[in-house]
Amino acid sequence: MSEVPKIKDPAGPSAYSKDYWDIVFEQLGRRRLFRAAVVVLALIYASAIFAPLIANDRPLVLEAANYGEYNKAHRTLLPAALGLGRVAKTSAEDYLEGRARSSDFSYAQALEQERLAIETQVLTLQNYLAPDRHGALDEVLGAAEELARLGLAGDTESAKELASKFKAQVKAVRADYAAGDPAHPEEGGLQLQGGRTSYPLLESIGRGEMFFMVLWGLLLSWPLWNRLTNRILGMDRGRIRSARKPKLACVLTISVGAALLWGATIGGEMTFATAPYKDALTDGEIVATRVVFPLLSQGFAESNNSEDFRPPTWVEAAMIDEDGYYEHGARMPQPDPITGYMPPAVPVRVRFSEAARNAPSRHLLGTDSIGRDMLVRLLWGGRVSLSVGLVSAFLLVLIGTVVGAIAGYGGGAVDLVISRVIEIVLCFPAFFLILMVVAFTDPDSVPPIIAIVVVIALVRWTGVARLARGEFLKLRDQEFVVAARAMGFSPWRTIFRHILPNAMGPILVSGAFAVAAGILTESALSFLGFGIQHPVPSWGSLVVESRSAEHWWIQIFPGLAIFVTVLCYNLIGDAFRDALDPKMKKESEE
Repeated sequence: MSEVPKIKDPAGPSAYSKDYWDIVFEQLGRRRLFRAAVVVLALIYASAIFAPLIANDRPLVLEAANYGEYNKAHRTLLPAALGLGRVAKTSAEDYLEGRARSSDFSYAQALEQERLAIETQVLTLQNYLAPDRHGALDEVLGAAEELARLGLAGDTESAKELASKFKAQVKAVRADYAAGDPAHPEEGGLQLQGGRTSYPLLESIGRGEMFFMVLWGLLLSWPLWNRLTNRILGMDRGRIRSARKPKLACVLTISVGAALLWGATIGGEMTFATAPYKDALTDGEIVATRVVFPLLSQGFAESNNSEDFRPPTWVEAAMIDEDGYYEHGARMPQPDPITGYMPPAVPVRVRFSEAARNAPSRHLLGTDSIGRDMLVRLLWGGRVSLSVGLVSAFLLVLIGTVVGAIAGYGGGAVDLVISRVIEIVLCFPAFFLILMVVAFTDPDSVPPIIAIVVVIALVRWTGVARLARGEFLKLRDQEFVVAARAMGFSPWRTIFRHILPNAMGPILVSGAFAVAAGILTESALSFLGFGIQHPVPSWGSLVVESRSAEHWWIQIFPGLAIFVTVLCYNLIGDAFRDALDPKMKKESEE
């Protein structure tokens, strides 16, 4: 929309009249329910976006001696040395004749792979040893390089002689460098030093996740930096209005730049849903000198079969004794009245960094059928459900707006054809059409979350299209549209540059309701078994974990999350509808 001209006020500084969106957001700011809904949604999205930093079985910081890693390198050093010797003693022609059919390595590549295997094991051993113990290992590396060089030179006789010496050398190193038991240092063996400091949790966060973390952090802190920016602009309404697009560009640029920098330096991808650190720390395979876990140290796929369907640990019925038997409630075991037989139980395994067996904070929302923490899965499940709602709403609003704009602006035969297509799509029950398409989609070729988003968008765009068509039919004969045509602007420029900004009000309202509908649809599909696949959770899949009234926490907490989120979106949609309606604004002013 065009900018309102500046009005000179002789009694004071320059004053600017409010534009359309200034008035709309002023109306929204007066509504307590709208403000409350925005705050609640901001916190819900923050908990989902930052879920890897809040709930994870990977440590944030780990400085430790990994006895398991050291012993594995110690065991595999000799087989690697034998492999290098076997290849080096063989001529290139004999190697190519006798190599396995599954291998396509050349002779030089095979030598290099075997040498790299030895180098990897030696560097792993040195990582946990004092520098004065590196000498013999450096000699092993030197001998491996010389053996590989002799093999490349074709000197098989010298390679055979060196391979025999190399085997004895590695055997001696293995005998001298065996690690001791950290729990019993008196039994002998090497006591390892703390290795390098690693950041397993941070290394599992990808660029996409970092983009949204930075973006949401900037949005949450918007009241602070926006107020500071406005003060720098002298609280001048015209300059503030002109700075809206540069602010948005800065936010996106910072988020993209941070994501790219993160991917190039630290971040990676989560390869496995579970991590072995807690078990290794509990069993003593890793002896930590410094370890820091997030607030909730359980992973979304981490199970504990001794705590299946355990109620929230702040209720009395969740108390379990040392043997693994429940002490109260319906699950308290009763011996057979005749034989006295007591059903066996599995003692609860409390892993490293976890709360005590009966601590109220151990499982605040209980566990599911295989002992996975419900609070952790609720946080991670929000990432799927909320993203499906947002992305599907964006796509259906985009499709509906474009189709409705073409129909409303073109009129005539174009409007007739598009309107009939909309009516045909509306004839089919939306949810059953979505269910049918998702049911026949191969999850191996198309990820379920992608299929759900696309199908929701392709089925539910019709409502937005009808709204956009009505707005364009109302606006296409307005004076500013006639002026745009008279100036020779193309239809596309007239539609998207001049008419669309004036028709966005009802479309935004419909988009807010579409997010809520998308979340409900995804939850329903997951509840029926056609949603995201295990072990990745979503709010709908959490509800279906149990349908027994005995496991009340399974239905209540995910259902409450869905209810609160959908309610907040509906409140925001209602607030936008009222703020954009001139009649409602007039009534509120009266």
